[in-house]
Amino acid sequence: MHQLGKFWRLVRLFWLTSERRVSAYILLAVVIGMSLSTVWFSVKLNEWNGAFFNAIQKLDGETIYTLLGDFVLIVSAFTVVLVYTDWLKKKLMIDWRTWMTKDVMSRWLTKDAKHYKLQLAGVQPDNPDQRIAEDINLLIDLSLDLLISFLRSVLTIVSFVTILWTLSGPLSLDFIGLDMTIPGYMVWACIAYTLIATGITHWIGKPLMKLNFAQQKREADFRVGLVSRLHNAEAIAGARGEETEVKRLLAIFMTVAENWRQLMDRNRNLSFFTVAFGQVTQLVPIFMALPKFLSGAIQLGGLMQIRIAFQQVATAIGWFIYSYRDIARWSATVDRLSSFEEALATELPEKAVKENEKGTVPVLAANLNLNLPSGKALLKNIAVKLFPGKLTVVRGASGIGKSCLLRALAGFWPYYEGEVTAAASVDKPVWVPQRLWLPPVALKALLAYPKDPATIAADAYEKALIDVGLEKIVPDLLSEEGCNWSQRLSGGEQQRLVIARLLLTRPSVLLLDETTSALDADNTVRMLDLIKTRLPETAVLLVSHQHTVHERADELIEVKA
Repeated sequence: MHQLGKFWRLVRLFWLTSERRVSAYILLAVVIGMSLSTVWFSVKLNEWNGAFFNAIQKLDGETIYTLLGDFVLIVSAFTVVLVYTDWLKKKLMIDWRTWMTKDVMSRWLTKDAKHYKLQLAGVQPDNPDQRIAEDINLLIDLSLDLLISFLRSVLTIVSFVTILWTLSGPLSLDFIGLDMTIPGYMVWACIAYTLIATGITHWIGKPLMKLNFAQQKREADFRVGLVSRLHNAEAIAGARGEETEVKRLLAIFMTVAENWRQLMDRNRNLSFFTVAFGQVTQLVPIFMALPKFLSGAIQLGGLMQIRIAFQQVATAIGWFIYSYRDIARWSATVDRLSSFEEALATELPEKAVKENEKGTVPVLAANLNLNLPSGKALLKNIAVKLFPGKLTVVRGASGIGKSCLLRALAGFWPYYEGEVTAAASVDKPVWVPQRLWLPPVALKALLAYPKDPATIAADAYEKALIDVGLEKIVPDLLSEEGCNWSQRLSGGEQQRLVIARLLLTRPSVLLLDETTSALDADNTVRMLDLIKTRLPETAVLLVSHQHTVHERADELIEVKA
């Protein structure tokens, strides 16, 4: 019940508030209805088996051929129902997954940078990419399969218990001198047989839930390790670090393999029992009904009906046995997504940037004592005032906390005393960290990021590229295809590309962290002059160790520990 409560908290928004809930309810009802109709087909096939084998026993050729025609009709209709049930279930899955993926991503990649703040606070769960890309899909798929199979099992029990009760009849026993009659004895035997098997299944398979949870995490860790090596291929190649990276990746993979072996062992033990249970279930009803068959109380067709009805009831009551692996995977997936949801709901420390209603000069001001998340002092008595058209430069020793200052001014670092104020008339600051983000999209989309490329004049793109000295990629403006810009362009070219983007998007306040560090002195001066000339209304704060930058600054701020 605890897992069901977690599951409902994960999916309730879709089923209670989403714009797709009405169509989803209709689809779910149709899928369940069509799935349950297969029980009717199973009943008809059971009746057909009884009539068919009775006809064989009587050597009634005319009836046999008639029944063969009935069989074709039943199986054809059965096939159509099964195929469309699967198709409609998949349609429901993609509708549900689309909404849930959009909902989770919008609450993770929020306008106030929840994704980044979770990292800073150290509370973001491992591999959020996997939880969004794989776990949501797995949760929906398993949930629908388990729900449909459970309801079908319930209907199967209701439908076939009556058949089994009627066909098996009473059983008379002489027990310790007492005459006993058990009505519908095959039903009670089936229930006892299946419940015992269910208890054994749970005892064998209980560790599967934790092992599945661990397997999902370790597989994701290994995949992230591979992707990170791909993104840092140049640095690895330059350092001749391939052998070391292979060893590290193999160490991660060995945790995958180790957990997989434990899963193999548990699944093997469970399979020994479930496979044996399935095989034995085919013969148990025949042996139980054999005395009545040999006595002539039932015919061959009745014996076949009892066998099928017993199997159907045993399989339905044993739903837990056959679904145990899926339940274990479902439970692990619920836990992973629940922990992600809990992280998204975490109240993080906040420091609001106060609006200055008195005027627009300075556009951004701060008086701060910066701390680490632990509370330890980082920088003291930092005073910053940013003015339109002015370049303010911050310099100081490496690792002293300059990047944290930019984070605080951008609104992402709440660990400080003091206040940050901004003019009400300006947009939120645009912060460019040292590690540049150049997504593999078309060049126009990259230059307009995060705006829509259509909002910028077509001729402005070419002018911006020429201004920053990237004439060689101007032809790429005609292409709608993306590429790996981080690999194609050098470090200096990447920084100039980002500056071209800033010339096009024209932010009110710019916070730049070593954004000219890969440029030579001449290009650095050129880029700074270009920013001041083309963005006369933009206030710029630049962290830099370059003397050329210090010389061009309108104001130079020295930070010391």
